[in-house]
Amino acid sequence: MTRLVLALLLLLAPLAPGRTEPAVLTPEQWRQDLHTVQHELETRHPNPYHQTSKQKLDAAFADLDRRIPGLSRNQVIVGMMRIVAMVGDGHTRIDPRKDKAMQFASLPIRLYDFDDGIFIRAAEPKWTSLIGWRVDAIGGVAIAEAKRRAAELISADNEMGNRQLAPLYLEMPAILEAIGLSARQDSAILTLRHGSGTRVVTIPAAQVNPPWPPDTDIALTTPKGWADACRGPGPLYLQGPLEAHRLIDLPESKALYAQLNWVADTDAERLDRYGKRILERARQTNPRAIILDLRLNQGGNGNLANSLVSSLIRAEDADTHLFVITGRGTFSASQFILNDLDRLTDAVFVGEPASSKPSSYGDAFKTNLPNSGIAMRTSIYWWQDGQDFDPYTWIDVAAPLRFADYASCRDPALEAVLSYSTPKPLDDILFEAARLGGIAGARQAVKGYLTETRNRYQNVRVALPRAAEMVFHAGHKAEAVIAANAVAEALPDTVDAWVVLAYVALQNGEKSLAKTAAQRAIGLDPNQRTARELLEQASAP
Repeated sequence: MTRLVLALLLLLAPLAPGRTEPAVLTPEQWRQDLHTVQHELETRHPNPYHQTSKQKLDAAFADLDRRIPGLSRNQVIVGMMRIVAMVGDGHTRIDPRKDKAMQFASLPIRLYDFDDGIFIRAAEPKWTSLIGWRVDAIGGVAIAEAKRRAAELISADNEMGNRQLAPLYLEMPAILEAIGLSARQDSAILTLRHGSGTRVVTIPAAQVNPPWPPDTDIALTTPKGWADACRGPGPLYLQGPLEAHRLIDLPESKALYAQLNWVADTDAERLDRYGKRILERARQTNPRAIILDLRLNQGGNGNLANSLVSSLIRAEDADTHLFVITGRGTFSASQFILNDLDRLTDAVFVGEPASSKPSSYGDAFKTNLPNSGIAMRTSIYWWQDGQDFDPYTWIDVAAPLRFADYASCRDPALEAVLSYSTPKPLDDILFEAARLGGIAGARQAVKGYLTETRNRYQNVRVALPRAAEMVFHAGHKAEAVIAANAVAEALPDTVDAWVVLAYVALQNGEKSLAKTAAQRAIGLDPNQRTARELLEQASAP
């Protein structure tokens, strides 16, 4: 059978109620597994101490080793998950999503971290009355704290990885018990809210869910026979999650939709051929937009990405603009595609950030622990994209998903693409605000930019200072000083904001302001050479 058929059988078939009980291990057997984890990290990872010091990791291993005789199976496993997560990269992990040996049963509900909270989005028939209720607490612990505790177990490159996996972990009573969110391993107590109503429910654990497919996000996939908040046809990107290469004409919108759910050659089509198919179809239809959707793409073989990127570059022209939709499910090899498109095209990035970083550790090596059989994965390579050490690829147009959107089967990200128009340049906005409203107007313009939803995932610490500097280079010195002042006030911990203010103030003859701004920049970064040069100039008689 093909990967697609096998995965569909696993995911969409009714879930089996039973499970094989794992073997009971002695403390010494668990210690041997723990020592294997430590050995794998120390010998395979290029730098296991890039986020957490060797002293802290060694202390964490020693502490768990000491406590093992008094811990239950789930507590030992969660302890190992926590230590591995301390390494701080998404590929180095112990993860119940893809591990049959772990045998952690889940609740008969599906949670998702929407923009307005964690909601029950789907459930087995017996629990359909809970769909649409927001989770306010688990085991009497507020949901924010519950998410924080779950995040300690999640191996992630950035916060989006935590948002992807925390709901999954919070569905597992074995994990909940180990992190103090449940008194039992076989049930959970949830405090729920719907409008002004609240209820507290005890939900028993059900089955061990089938493992996720290797490189596709199925967080929004619902098992067959379950009820779902989205009762109509689902949004386009959820209609074929396990189809690796999708290509769909959207003639009403003059758009070509390409969804890549796996960076891989398949039995049906090589990835380079998929790229050529996109290019051929674009030349045939001359769409206004080519939409590359990577929201469910958890990776694959990054070495295959170049041919696809080449085709997309050639498909973009004066009449056809490239849009890239990303989300928390975008990870690993799909980041290679983001890096290249960000650098080599004029693509507009829409949605929410990927759960991977432009530069990161990867290529996970899998090891099965000798006694429990639990899988551990360890990064073995460092992948660096130039000097880009940002937490994720920045998003031009944020399109968060609220629960009401999901329940209405809407797709805000695709809607944002189809309704997209080029925004007014930020430097023009700041100039006009400063010219017409002075410092108060500039402050309001900066505040408006920072609070507008679509700008949520932009690199504001670069965009705002740069826009103020562009006002100066357009010949508007006085307005540039006003704009830069407003930017520095709004971003007081941003070195570039103070450097730009020092520069434009000095050029406008305002030496006192320039001196103060340069000193603020140096206070944030004593090695900032431009700020030191500006301070020297501003201090000269």
